[in-house]
Amino acid sequence: MSFFQLSFLIFLAYSIVPTVLLRLGRLGAVSRAPAGDRRVAITFDDGPDPRYTPQILDILERYRVKACFFVIGSKAKAYPELTRRIALAGHEIGNHGFNHRAAWLLGPGGTTRELTATEQTIEILTGQKIRFYRPAWGLLNLFSLWYCRLKGHKFVLWTYMSWDWIKRATPESIVRKVLGRVKDGSILIFHDSDSTPCSAKGAPARVVAALPVILEELSRKGLRVVPLEEIITMNAKTRRTGLKKCARGLWIFTEKFLRILTGIKEPEGGHDSVWRTALRRYRGKDRRLPDGTVLRRGDRYLELHLNNERLMSLAGENTTRERMAITAMREVQKGLPALARLLNSDKKYYRVKALIGITLLHRGTKRLGFTTYDLKTGLFAKLTCRYERFLLGLFHPGGHKSLRHYREELIPKYVVMTRRELMRRYAPVRECSDEKQAVYQRGAEIG
Repeated sequence: MSFFQLSFLIFLAYSIVPTVLLRLGRLGAVSRAPAGDRRVAITFDDGPDPRYTPQILDILERYRVKACFFVIGSKAKAYPELTRRIALAGHEIGNHGFNHRAAWLLGPGGTTRELTATEQTIEILTGQKIRFYRPAWGLLNLFSLWYCRLKGHKFVLWTYMSWDWIKRATPESIVRKVLGRVKDGSILIFHDSDSTPCSAKGAPARVVAALPVILEELSRKGLRVVPLEEIITMNAKTRRTGLKKCARGLWIFTEKFLRILTGIKEPEGGHDSVWRTALRRYRGKDRRLPDGTVLRRGDRYLELHLNNERLMSLAGENTTRERMAITAMREVQKGLPALARLLNSDKKYYRVKALIGITLLHRGTKRLGFTTYDLKTGLFAKLTCRYERFLLGLFHPGGHKSLRHYREELIPKYVVMTRRELMRRYAPVRECSDEKQAVYQRGAEIG
């Protein structure tokens, strides 16, 4: 893999995939509520701003509606009295970052500072705990996704744009765009400041002019403006099911692209195989395996990955954790003879010394012939642990919540089986030709 490919892969995993999962897959995000209750929510971004926010607060008070203000932390700190006024009026306050910086350009440290600084500022000024987060520009990274999930913060997007911030916007165009598309369950977005990049100067003044008309027309249509909290809690179970299915589908699509980049292929059986494999060269320290095989730097091994789609189709959507584990072990055992045939039938696999995988589901693998090893403590182990837990929660019937009770027990480990052990257990020696045996024996002796 070239440096460019590796860099692109890291950027894809860190920035693009989480954003796509959030924006298109709605993984843990809310952009609208299910229809049926004739409710909408109104939100404002990029404030507070002493020129426009007070006017908007006056309008909301006049029409007796509550909104959610996604504030920028540095502005909240600069205008503490205005921030307190928002809270005292009964409006919700959400986190929009401390400096409105795009998460794609931030590392883990910068992401943490953007989020925590805003949280602390709002809590000090208002006493409110932050529950809602709207990322600047609608962009996020892997760390902001994990951070908010661990904190229990809800990602809040929008149903559609009013385009109130562009230079050509007018009060009439804002009213037309909003009322032309508003539906039961919509989350509307406006801006109460023009100091962020790309915002037209004076744009919030058009929002101030359009807002009374919009509120009157919403009432005429029989739509009630309610707090964001009320929108978010509507039919939560139904939303989670739909989001999870969408997230799985999006992840499966993304995973196919990642497999192409990293050379992971489907062996014999195609989609019906439990395995996905890649031919790799060993880069670690010399390791003597239980049957005497020594794995040295440069030796070939077969990297193993589980086909999660196959396991889910067999276990079913409403299965228990125990049944899913049994299904996985049964399919792994059934799939090992196919790997033995692969190693014996294709010349490029003749020098493969071992099978190596990383998994959380390593219990019971010993009786299949695998040996388990701990991952070396460090960043790779931490990231692998988070990634494996994320995948397990995504494909587990009970989702991430069902893993909370035994989360600390879910530690990924290497599972390793030597070629000799694979052949001894799953392929009679007579199936191997003399040529294949000789090639492997020479490779083993050299190794």
